[in-house]
Amino acid sequence: MTHPLAAFSETLAQLVASAAPLLTAIRVGPNRHITGLLCGGDTIITTDQALPALDSYTIVLANRMLTRARPGPRDPRANLASLRLDTPSPGLNPEVTVSSVGSLVLVLGADVDASPTVRLTVIHRFIGTADGPAAVLDLPGGGADEGCPVLDANGRLVGLSALGPNGEAMAIPSAAIERMLMPNPRVATAPLLPPAPPSSTPNRRGWLGVALQPITVPDQLVARAGQTSGRMVVNITKGGPAENAGMRVGDVLLALNGTSASGPQTLRAFLEAERVGNTVEVKLLRDGNVVTTHLTIAVQPA
Repeated sequence: MTHPLAAFSETLAQLVASAAPLLTAIRVGPNRHITGLLCGGDTIITTDQALPALDSYTIVLANRMLTRARPGPRDPRANLASLRLDTPSPGLNPEVTVSSVGSLVLVLGADVDASPTVRLTVIHRFIGTADGPAAVLDLPGGGADEGCPVLDANGRLVGLSALGPNGEAMAIPSAAIERMLMPNPRVATAPLLPPAPPSSTPNRRGWLGVALQPITVPDQLVARAGQTSGRMVVNITKGGPAENAGMRVGDVLLALNGTSASGPQTLRAFLEAERVGNTVEVKLLRDGNVVTTHLTIAVQPA
């Protein structure tokens, strides 16, 4: 007789194995990568906040093959970004769902070679977004990497993992992902999700030219920094605003014009279109010291 826990364990392992082809590892810097969700054969969806703006990207597919991708549309409001593979890979869009509080979910990540990693948790509560309710996961802040597919017990897509407005782990609603996907005539099988509506409005949001990750300020530096958390610079776009302002990889961004940068929603709200072209004061923690510089906000690249 099979023990119930053994059967449950085997079910989880089978679910992970069946979903693994959806995973990609997006290389975003030396020894750095983020997870992406492969949809429709040539489109990768990840979080806007975690994806630095580059001219092209190296992608590790689930079969360990390397390929290249170009930047696609971004939706900073929904914290989503897309990439287009130069060479399509067989695949379909995952089936999507809306789950409920208490539902068991798996958060699947891609390791450096795109092999799957997994966290098992439940939906703790929901918060409202423009694309509908977003699931807050029962994980500590930063407990799940950004851009990871969040699947229900049937393997359906609940959303993509991201940092919520208060630093909590959440799932960007699958409805927002549906909007990002476009029909792909290069793939023989049509996508299962409807196309995103065309947009005639150019993306005019502000852009710093950095990739950031949340970080806790060491206890001995909290008094000096004036806050308990910030966002570490993990990648800088060559020729971008941050590089021109003298920012370095390893700096911890504390504030812009006195506005704390510790929350991803706060930072996105600060970089609205009206600030493009403005020069702002940047407060950084560098090598244990607080330093300031000035940065001119640019238009986010298409």
